[in-house]
Amino acid sequence: MFWKLPVVKLAPDVIFHIGAFPVTNTLLCTWIVTIVLAALFFSATRRRDLIPSGLQNLMEWVVEFLLGLVENVTGKDEQGKRRAKTFFPLVATLFIFILLANLIDVFPGVDTLGAVDTAVLAQMHMTSAYGPFLFGAISNAVIPWVRPATTDLNLTFAMALVTVVTSQVVGFSTLGPGEHLSKYFNFRSLFKFNFEGFIEFFVGLLDIVSELARVISLAFRLFGNIFAGSVVLAVFAFLLPFLADVVFIPFEIFVAFVQALIFSLLTLVFLQMATIGHAPEPESEQEARAEFSEKHAVVH
Repeated sequence: MFWKLPVVKLAPDVIFHIGAFPVTNTLLCTWIVTIVLAALFFSATRRRDLIPSGLQNLMEWVVEFLLGLVENVTGKDEQGKRRAKTFFPLVATLFIFILLANLIDVFPGVDTLGAVDTAVLAQMHMTSAYGPFLFGAISNAVIPWVRPATTDLNLTFAMALVTVVTSQVVGFSTLGPGEHLSKYFNFRSLFKFNFEGFIEFFVGLLDIVSELARVISLAFRLFGNIFAGSVVLAVFAFLLPFLADVVFIPFEIFVAFVQALIFSLLTLVFLQMATIGHAPEPESEQEARAEFSEKHAVVH
């Protein structure tokens, strides 16, 4: 056998230390993505021509596309545009960072170039291995120097936590502590002294569980899709060399874009939902009709 199937590892590998601080291959990829983005936007905004071209034109198109996407959710009115400007930095940063971190996987050398695992060499009674290609029993003993950052659950969990915490901060600052907390602790419903009031109070408590579940959902959705795609590329590159690249790399690029878009859109939706309080419900059919007539008269 010339090659063995690649070893699937959930946890990233430590490739070197800075003092006592361990640096993993996913952390190194995170630094690379950050440096690339900083250099990209510095180059795009260095001149700021009135008639943009080249990289500046591309970056302005990306910014306008994302801003329009945010405004479609927050609304085109004055209040919606103010919210869009508030939400835009976080949503756009997450989208661009996640997209580039996902696309790293399709570059040559990622997940394939690295050092040979010394533990495997010891088992094979070897002291070292040389050459650009490894064959036989040690062909899958490579510890890659660079691994896609979003295949690390620590990073996806951290981004999900930032998203949920930020949405809570936005809710407190927009609605005020009392109204925002009433979404989760609706004590006023208990004073209805009926079963409906108890259900409303219980639903508020379930919303707390829902907020915690958002962290897990966001983190595992992004991690699972990108990690699975990375494994598929590695396995099919072994089973169908060259042909696998033609078939699966375009699909992986599509998945990278979709996952970045889903994560950023869900972040935007959570931020928008945090600014919406409990609307007072009409207590009778007559009040509901009067409220509808009043709104209809204002529109006309």
